[in-house]
Amino acid sequence: MGLGSIALDIMLPALPDIGRAMGTPTPNLAQLTVGVFLLGAAISAFFVGPVADACGRRLPILAGLAMFVLASLLAPFAQSMEMMLALRLVQGIGIGTTRLSQAVLRDHYAGSEMAEAMSLSLMAFLIVPVVAPLIGQGILVVAGWQAIFLTMAVLGMAVLAWAWLKLPETLAPESRRALGLRSVWAGLLIIGADRNAVGYGVAAMFLLGALYGFIATTQPIYGEAFGLGGFFPLAMAATAIVQSGAAYVCSRLIRRFGAPAVGLVALSIYVGFAAALVLMLSLAALPFWLFLILVTAMMAMFTWADATLGALAMTNLGSVAGTAASAFGAIQALGATLLGSLIGQGYDGTPASLVWGAFILGIASLLAIVWARGAPARG
Repeated sequence: MGLGSIALDIMLPALPDIGRAMGTPTPNLAQLTVGVFLLGAAISAFFVGPVADACGRRLPILAGLAMFVLASLLAPFAQSMEMMLALRLVQGIGIGTTRLSQAVLRDHYAGSEMAEAMSLSLMAFLIVPVVAPLIGQGILVVAGWQAIFLTMAVLGMAVLAWAWLKLPETLAPESRRALGLRSVWAGLLIIGADRNAVGYGVAAMFLLGALYGFIATTQPIYGEAFGLGGFFPLAMAATAIVQSGAAYVCSRLIRRFGAPAVGLVALSIYVGFAAALVLMLSLAALPFWLFLILVTAMMAMFTWADATLGALAMTNLGSVAGTAASAFGAIQALGATLLGSLIGQGYDGTPASLVWGAFILGIASLLAIVWARGAPARG
């Protein structure tokens, strides 16, 4: 997860330079490098799962990391935006295989144990959006945009080397499924027939859509609507640091109270903070300091909910963990990208689209998990 976030965030400061280097007629075309990367990850995530259920987790992850490294090494030599977009697509396809980390966790854990492991991994993951753009800006100043892709390649090689040396094969041979359309379809039917999986999976998609909306709108909201300008990253850093601490607290709470209870309470409080934002905005009584406090508290609850929903969706799907992880990854990524884009396009110079988007999607997510809780876990 962390490498994918780095590949997105570290190059954000370089988008204008890349656009000029590729001779794009409008600056917005360079932003397609972000969307194409996410599209590649979503496509890869959907197809790699059945392969992982048939061949194991280790080989697809290693192959995907190697693909990411190769595309990163070639990107500095791109001569056109079309070539750059193709290489970013390949990068995304390679990164999409790391979605199998959920299947690796599911091979070892289930339910609350898996949620606890995911919450601990989020601690490091949530720091990346703070650090990566700053690193990218520094590299851009010293060595140019090409060096950013070379940095991605170096980091990719480091992760590849670690996976080669340390990542074991977690899927036992007797648990593997035949690879074929009939087997894949049978796996998808198992997932679709599981109310627990569908409910928690859809809830995670809605919540992820709210996160993408947050990412899409915070820069103009902080930088323009509240007039922070160049101090915008500091506000983002404050929220991310609180989220990282919240992830650790979440792991302790899951151990004591269980993932279902923590997820439900966290999402309920998330909706409460979003409702407070809607109310204060409607009353024209939302100064920056109050907005920052409420958004940071809301995103802390997002962290708790995010750590639990994905794990709970996988509770009954140990036999098709690879297919499930990839199916959820693809559907959630595509759905959340659409929802987040709607929030971003709704920006009107005020926090309204973010506030209302978080509130509406929070309620939708809450309703989905209430529905899912009507289905008993089968272990």
